[in-house]
Amino acid sequence: MSLCSCYSTMNFLGHIFLTPNDDEILLGNFIADSVKGNPEKFYSGKIVEGIRFHRAIDEFTDSHPIVKQGVERFRETQSKYASVVIDVIYDHILASNWNEFHGEKLGDMAQSVYQRLEAQNNHFPNSVERYFPYMKQQNWLYNYQFEWGILKALEGLDRRSANETQMHLALDVYKEFETEFLAEFREFAADAQKMSRNYFSG
Repeated sequence: MSLCSCYSTMNFLGHIFLTPNDDEILLGNFIADSVKGNPEKFYSGKIVEGIRFHRAIDEFTDSHPIVKQGVERFRETQSKYASVVIDVIYDHILASNWNEFHGEKLGDMAQSVYQRLEAQNNHFPNSVERYFPYMKQQNWLYNYQFEWGILKALEGLDRRSANETQMHLALDVYKEFETEFLAEFREFAADAQKMSRNYFSG
């Protein structure tokens, strides 16, 4: 989910988790929020496939009834940004329970992804060129698992928003319903993995 360019630095881990082991598809998925309109105007081959896959994930996520249920818990404090916040919270849940969903250690996976993306940085849009060094240096993918890491991400969204927001308050809502969010995420993740398999087998 991405409302505007100021929200492009979120929800990375979930997208990476669903991406097949192909460097160009990974790149396309990673840069997709910074590519507007028809991706074939700027890229070709599997990079385009990755961009379109990213958009398919976003559409699937936004329309999923379990996600909508979680969004409503944030509605009171986050208003129209509730659907932005749940993306961040879902990345935190995935990171903090990584071993349940993936066989590779989170730290090893994160470093591998940074290297694979950096090897293709000649394809980075300008916005990605600006934030990728910080992402790698601060190890966002790994630090999503920690409460301070997700709080930092939410506070960063607050700062980059053109409107007055209080996204950091979402952490309190998450902690109140942590058990429910984890159960819902497990069900959503299974559906999302099935969607990913079907997308590439079709």
